[in-house]
Amino acid sequence: MKPARSRPGLLAGISVLAVVFTIALTFATLRLPVILGNWLSNYFPDIHPIIEPERVAEFMVIARPVGYACLAVIAILVVAGFVTGKKRLSIFGSFAFFLPTFGYFFASMFFLAGLGILRVPFIPFWDPNVNLMNFGDISYLPYMALVYPFWLARVDIREALAWIAIGVGLFIFVLGTVTWFYGKAQKRRTVDFWIYKYMRHPQYLGFIIWSYGVMLFASQQPVPMGGSNPGASLPWLLTSLVIIWIALAEESRMRREDSEMYLQYTGSAPFMFHIPKFISAVITFPMRILLGKDRPETGKELVATFALYATLLILLSSPFVLLDFPPGIGWSGWPGFMPGVSGPIMSF
Repeated sequence: MKPARSRPGLLAGISVLAVVFTIALTFATLRLPVILGNWLSNYFPDIHPIIEPERVAEFMVIARPVGYACLAVIAILVVAGFVTGKKRLSIFGSFAFFLPTFGYFFASMFFLAGLGILRVPFIPFWDPNVNLMNFGDISYLPYMALVYPFWLARVDIREALAWIAIGVGLFIFVLGTVTWFYGKAQKRRTVDFWIYKYMRHPQYLGFIIWSYGVMLFASQQPVPMGGSNPGASLPWLLTSLVIIWIALAEESRMRREDSEMYLQYTGSAPFMFHIPKFISAVITFPMRILLGKDRPETGKELVATFALYATLLILLSSPFVLLDFPPGIGWSGWPGFMPGVSGPIMSF
């Protein structure tokens, strides 16, 4: 059964609904953390790390074990979801790992003040000597490629780029959700129309792009005196990998349940977006070496390949950490520190 073509009013209504939801969710993404941060500051006030180091040390005695416990639970949920095939466990675990990123939206002297208390699971990565949170900085390469040429032309698109990523990601997510529900209402085993005609996993792609924009906003937050902002590149990197591997697990199941029709669909629609064959071969090369094939199928294979790619991407981020790049206050000021680029910058 194909979707009805004689319902222009329905299509127009769905499009309007998607736009309205996207605008509302984009605003909520950036506004709600500030409101919650102001409210939570009554219960988790600022503690200045330089003026009040004793209070910080006392608080860390309590917060550090909680952080390790939260991180352990998140890891267990993700692995359990892969092994048992219950994707909701992995989705919940990955979102729980990314959720503390919103703590950056409430600038404070102490990184756990107000909404910053959400960042407790990040404590295991918080090291004064080597900031482990930066071991996902390879994620900033697309951001750097887009921002720096404009900066040389004295145009600052950093905030605009984050806004665009959040809006585009949510728009794709909403369209994917509406299409999926419409397809299931028609009792279609494989949804292959509307946005699903151009990508097999629009909801997951939308989440990844949306969360990338949130990560960029987190890295752009001002650093108060005595505070720090390590960014959220590692949480975004690991969360995105989990989402991609959940999509791979779903495809494995669909191939088993509806092999002929789904294989035909995979031949016409890309995984998330079109990738040149050469680049695709490079991306899947480590997997082929490990498994002897270009996609994991069992729970153990999913866990093994996830660990492999997470390790490789963390290693690719090592130069950022070893070179302490960007220097000084980090991504919140980049590329403003770059030599030869000074004076007023036009901002969108």
